[in-house]
Amino acid sequence: MDLDGTLVPQSGGVPDGVAEAVARVTFHGAHVVAATGRSLSTTGPVAREAGMHEHAVVSNGAMLVTVDPETVIHAQTFDGGPLLEILRTRVPGATFGVECPDGTFLTTQHFVDGGVSHHIREVSWEELTRDPVVRVIVRSYDHLEQGLGHATEGIDAHSIAFAVTDVAWLDMGIKGVTKATGLQHLCERLGIDSSDVLAIGDSMNDLEMLDWAGYSVAMGSARPAIQARADYVTGSEPGQGVIEVLDQLYR
Repeated sequence: MDLDGTLVPQSGGVPDGVAEAVARVTFHGAHVVAATGRSLSTTGPVAREAGMHEHAVVSNGAMLVTVDPETVIHAQTFDGGPLLEILRTRVPGATFGVECPDGTFLTTQHFVDGGVSHHIREVSWEELTRDPVVRVIVRSYDHLEQGLGHATEGIDAHSIAFAVTDVAWLDMGIKGVTKATGLQHLCERLGIDSSDVLAIGDSMNDLEMLDWAGYSVAMGSARPAIQARADYVTGSEPGQGVIEVLDQLYR
């Protein structure tokens, strides 16, 4: 299941009743895992609070990890240097960052973002561009009106996500790597077919996961286009919609 907007509110902890619902289906042998755009350090505390102590798919599918203890099983990396050089010319003055294979973040200018990582370190441009990375991020307060979509024009070798919240941001990884590919990797390790997977999500980065799973559930708060791709639409309230679905299993 997705975390933000699905299991938990965008700002807040795990709602009451979620851990109990997860425990009930786990008791019957189900594997309940997070599939999220968060990093390992910000996924772990939420997953454990929700009673999901085994695996998780983080960084939008680029990393397969264990939650308890927090370890990286597999990370898909790429050379972020050339991409960063292009982005620096297109968004001068922005803050640039990368996620490393161990789940830490390096950045040209330190920032605090509990949704990104608990481990963010300011480094030089040379160190930022030196080693293989899991993803590249760009943050700018100078583009709150127009966003950063323009910076990706002509770049088709990477997956791209961008939005404007309290800051304009851009998130880029390996093209073709999604929550679905990360979950497929996990299922192969566990000997589970995708037809036996139930997936729950609410955002555009959940679409591939919803299409891949044998049974898909969209949150009631999701866009109509996302709901149309799901087999079932649950409630709109994060956590409670998940409980509604889990309580229908293993009766």
